Amino acid sequence: MRINNNVTAYVTNNALLNSENAFTLSTQKLSSGFKINTAGDDPTGYAISGRIKLQLKALDRAKTNATTGISMLETAEGTIAEIQEMAQRMNELAVKAANGTLSESDRDNIQKEVNQLAEEINRVMETSELNERKLIDGTFENTGYCENNKYVGVDYYNDKTKPGKYEVTVEFIDPLDPKEGGYLQKIEVKGFPEATSSQTLEISYPQFYDPEKVYDSDSIRGVTVGLYRDPAGNGSLKIADDGTHYITVKGSKGEELTVKFMGNQMESTPYTMTAKKELDDGRIREYNVKMDIFKPSAASGINGQKLDLTITGKGAMNLQVGANEDESITVALPKMSLERLDLDDIDISTEASATHAIDRIGNALAYVTEARARIGAYQNRVERTIGYIDSSTENLTTSYSRIHDTDMSEEMTNYANYQVLTQAATSMLAQANQAPQQALQLLQ
Repeated sequence: MRINNNVTAYVTNNALLNSENAFTLSTQKLSSGFKINTAGDDPTGYAISGRIKLQLKALDRAKTNATTGISMLETAEGTIAEIQEMAQRMNELAVKAANGTLSESDRDNIQKEVNQLAEEINRVMETSELNERKLIDGTFENTGYCENNKYVGVDYYNDKTKPGKYEVTVEFIDPLDPKEGGYLQKIEVKGFPEATSSQTLEISYPQFYDPEKVYDSDSIRGVTVGLYRDPAGNGSLKIADDGTHYITVKGSKGEELTVKFMGNQMESTPYTMTAKKELDDGRIREYNVKMDIFKPSAASGINGQKLDLTITGKGAMNLQVGANEDESITVALPKMSLERLDLDDIDISTEASATHAIDRIGNALAYVTEARARIGAYQNRVERTIGYIDSSTENLTTSYSRIHDTDMSEEMTNYANYQVLTQAATSMLAQANQAPQQALQLLQ
């Protein structure tokens, strides 16, 4: 028996300390609800659960981004829907004005409403915004440019057109014989969307003049400014008032590209064709219809030469809808303008011009309808993404809970066990402290 060192008390005290530490740790797990409260509790689990928690926080923000994106798309579509309604009203007025029973003053009054509708369409386009960002003014359209010709630009391309470099050759074929309904011009585009592809656009300029009007001269003007669609569906040509040409080519897989040629480099060649009109007395009167046929100037280097076009894939709005890099949806909002819709100078003051306006407004409505469909497709995609985020969040939360959360039933068992061990060790320590006193019995 020894009295200097109470080994039994040391052993019992160590057991008590271990039990108290385990009891404290169990109490912490039960009170916090977390199995891992410090990195020392489970270093591997702490690292894994930390990464999962980071993903969960990021997914929560991504869902907020996606819902904000839907709000943006809804705002843009709502604006375009109003534009569509006004364009439909313009179409209704054009059809009304094309009726021969109306007087000149009737058409003047209809023209006033058409002008007001055009102004309102322009105002709505310019003021549509979300969070002080313009939506349909072209800010969020895909961008591109021509590297080797300053007179050529990339005006538009759709989502199916892959970013990259394209060598495109555009050739305005020499004038052909006129066909019924107008002058026929062919434009051949090579190199888009594939290196071996070749698209030929047949553009028929209409004989636009008023058959009810008696002209002072035997020569009247035809119309070349406007939008012309290729009958085969390969694309279209739009000629602006300033002579700028917009050539749109469509690929076999849904690709679409619009190249812009500056008007100051487009030379006009006068072309005359014959139109006939039957007079009241049964006589046939012939008119010389004059048109301006455009072709790029030789100095511009446009016609028949390779143009190096770069499709950047940038410019559109990126919605960050994932927790990691490159998990985003690119949204290209179509540009809306009176010039793009070809509604900037709608004239229904005569029966013939009203008839021509019906076709122009119809093309505008087709563009608007396509734009709304594109935005609707984006919206559906973002909504599906939100569903995916919700599913991922649910699965990750389950994994995080398994690693990080306390199993209350299991821990209550441990808690009770550590509590009993602590009480037992405390009692045994008291007994161990009494052991040296027994040695004093030998000294009596």
